[in-house]
Amino acid sequence: MHNQHKLTAILIILLCLPTFLFAQSVELRGLKNNMRYDSEEEYDQHNYYIGWDAEQGKAIFKTDQGVYSMQVTTNSVSIPEQLTDDNLQYGNSGALYYDGTLYTFFSHENENGEMEFVVRLWDLETGQKLSENIYPKSANLESRGLAYNPADGKVYGLFHLTDVPVTFETELSPDEEVDAGYCLCTIDLNTMELTPITPGLYYDNFVFLAISPEGRVFSMTSGGTLVEFDPTTGMMMGDWTTDADGYQVFHNKFEHSGVKSQFKRQAACFDKNTGKLYWNGFVNNGMGYNEWGSYGPLSDKDWKTNGKYDTALYEVDINTGAATLIDKITYRITYSCMWVEGGDATEGVTGIHETTASSTNDAYYTLSGIRVTKPSKGVYIHKGKKVVTN
Repeated sequence: MHNQHKLTAILIILLCLPTFLFAQSVELRGLKNNMRYDSEEEYDQHNYYIGWDAEQGKAIFKTDQGVYSMQVTTNSVSIPEQLTDDNLQYGNSGALYYDGTLYTFFSHENENGEMEFVVRLWDLETGQKLSENIYPKSANLESRGLAYNPADGKVYGLFHLTDVPVTFETELSPDEEVDAGYCLCTIDLNTMELTPITPGLYYDNFVFLAISPEGRVFSMTSGGTLVEFDPTTGMMMGDWTTDADGYQVFHNKFEHSGVKSQFKRQAACFDKNTGKLYWNGFVNNGMGYNEWGSYGPLSDKDWKTNGKYDTALYEVDINTGAATLIDKITYRITYSCMWVEGGDATEGVTGIHETTASSTNDAYYTLSGIRVTKPSKGVYIHKGKKVVTN
């Protein structure tokens, strides 16, 4: 009887073992935004002209652009595997994964010398382009991240707004127009119309947007500090203190992540099954000595031997803001967007959730990290200048 119980226990362990191993590994997929090469020859091995397809009426290229897959464990990331290959599948202004459909936002200068956005939709099961539409620069579709919020069924983005209809009367200029800054918005994926939430603009440089299964909205600054936004007000969450001059000063709720980030585009995503936040950030702040011996934000010429990869995968603790290195990423890839295969919040969501316009409380502005109540008349600081309101 003793041996029978022992055999039963062993069988139970063996039956549970595959499940345990599977739970320790996830598949991350993402749209490649950039890949670092050491030479023109290496680049040409991944990108070259194949020929003209007379039937389709277009040139065919072999490129490294498209969707990649990585297997991730607690301390390793596999070599990224290219799943799709299309020279148009590129999101230099952002991208969004939505239940098997990929939205890519591409900004460029058209033949008339005007900036415009090209929005393409892709079926990732077939790899085929579903649609392509062009929007003017005034559509403000440049973002540092797009994410679906399962709490309210809306898609959010950190958009870089320009030509905003807000002016301030200053001592140096009577009508200084506010320049481009970041604003948390919702976006209607049918019309690409934005609904700004933040009453004002942030001048921090954000590098991604990710929303937890519970609907908490997170980003990372280029300096490497995690921030959380209130999706209702668009405000960064934290504490306020009053300085000696009577100004309210914002203190972020999180300490520094422990990782120096970069100003370049990055990506992050949540696993809805575990609640983990994965971040494709930089190593060594993306800095290194280039082939000319100059130190700066370029790939390190000795990266293969000194271990200073440009990019890596981190797990970010949304309770403390700390980032833990999982592993460096071969080929030093950065992504425009990233998702967990089988663990994305949009999976199984039917239809596109349109956003609805809503009024915001214009009682204050968020300028340069300072929150100031807007009085009927007073003085406050905007980008280092005194601003007078009448």
